[in-house]
Amino acid sequence: MSLSDHLSITTPIEDRKSAGVRANRLEGGPIQALSQPLPFSSETRIGLFLLLLLAAVAWFWQPLVSLFSLTQQQEHYSHIVLIPCLSLYVLYLDRKAIFASGEWSPWLGSMLIGLGALGYWFAGAAIVAPDQLSMTILALVVMGWGIFVSCFGVTLCRKVSFGLFFLLFMVPLPPFLLEAIVGFLQRSSAEATDLLFSLLGVPVFRQGFVFSLSNFTIHVAEECSGIRSALSLLITSIVAGYFLLRSGWMKVGLVAVVVPLAIVKNAFRIVGLSLLANYVDPTFITDSALHRSGGIPLFLASLVVLLSLAWLLRRFEKKLGYFPPH
Repeated sequence: MSLSDHLSITTPIEDRKSAGVRANRLEGGPIQALSQPLPFSSETRIGLFLLLLLAAVAWFWQPLVSLFSLTQQQEHYSHIVLIPCLSLYVLYLDRKAIFASGEWSPWLGSMLIGLGALGYWFAGAAIVAPDQLSMTILALVVMGWGIFVSCFGVTLCRKVSFGLFFLLFMVPLPPFLLEAIVGFLQRSSAEATDLLFSLLGVPVFRQGFVFSLSNFTIHVAEECSGIRSALSLLITSIVAGYFLLRSGWMKVGLVAVVVPLAIVKNAFRIVGLSLLANYVDPTFITDSALHRSGGIPLFLASLVVLLSLAWLLRRFEKKLGYFPPH
């Protein structure tokens, strides 16, 4: 009997490999340590992920139907139907990393799934009905995160975090938050309108949100706040920052431009319609296609400005060396 029958001999290279595996699992801290090697095939994991996802969709089917109805009834929520598509597209771009992942995190994922289930139950028991849908859809998003973490592990989730966190835009704003944002945009649009009238030298008497011109009086109502275009520009800036920029500060700067851009765009629309109604024909405000759809050209112009700024920031990043030379 030789000595090798009783002792296992490891080479320094093997020792370094095993130490490297342990280090990779612990370098992310205690949460990273919850990831475990995948005990079954990748095909089985994909099947489990789809099964759990379909089960979650079936469980939340009624809230999802209510959410779709909301997008049809309120224009400022029309973007919600596009959010899952954009999120899936971003995840599809990272499909190689997803399929190559050799980890899963069933314990942490189960905690998130349980948190989502608890949120669903709490939303169902909520007394304030308008907040119920927001809480329920948020619970669905958290449960979706839990399913993804369970099947693919924490390491991969950190790599594809944008596609996962982008799902938060599926959650309709709670009424109290929506009212606060609309109120802010309404007040800001009124101030910008007053400033624009002054710059143009147009005589106007203002009382709060009411502007009295020589032949016509307008009221900057909540419907004139531009909440729909502001939300669309916000989402566009986040997506453009993800695809075009590398620096976190550049991305934040691009998003920060959205608020003044939306306010200025809205002020131009209000002033333009007011001048046409006062000096040409009052029906430009009371009953005209320009009033109903005139915001579309201005929104497209704002979109061009936003994307042009993103392009300029990208060029600046290239000069700073954020993009490796080809």
